[in-house]
Amino acid sequence: MSGILNLLKIALEKGCVTFNYPKEKNLTPEGLRGKPEIDFNTCIGCGACVEKCPSNALSLEEHEDIWKLNLFYGRCLMCGVCEEECPVDAIKLIEEYELASKTKKDLEVELQLIRVKCKKCGEYFTTKRLIENMMKEYLELQDSYSDDFTNRILNCPTCRKKEWGEELAEAYREARNEN
Repeated sequence: MSGILNLLKIALEKGCVTFNYPKEKNLTPEGLRGKPEIDFNTCIGCGACVEKCPSNALSLEEHEDIWKLNLFYGRCLMCGVCEEECPVDAIKLIEEYELASKTKKDLEVELQLIRVKCKKCGEYFTTKRLIENMMKEYLELQDSYSDDFTNRILNCPTCRKKEWGEELAEAYREARNEN
């Protein structure tokens, strides 16, 4: 019995060594990597974050005319790879790290992006925001869009390769005929 009394005496001398959670919040250390937060107005739907996510917390679902970017916090490691990979800085890690939830649905975030069809073959291949971003960046380099660039950017990669291949073959034939 004296062991318990000694322990009680030590506890009373030391006082409270913890904080009253959840009423009192512990201060988060500076630089803490919390959950990723997506700025839906900035995201262009390029999929770079999805490609690099080590835990597959991010995924893309392709539907007929939309892409759905899904973030499931239940799988997120809060590693920050998505933030590093995003070319338009649409993902930021915030200090919030307490993600307990009663339902799985509360841990899911979804962004829907409009898809664009290829001008040549008619297949959906990218998002409208990605095309707009590419046009904006190109405009910064050029005074106005060239028709050639605009036509190429609105074609899927397969059609672009085919078109460029045909142009290279034609240029090669012309070069051979000149010699």
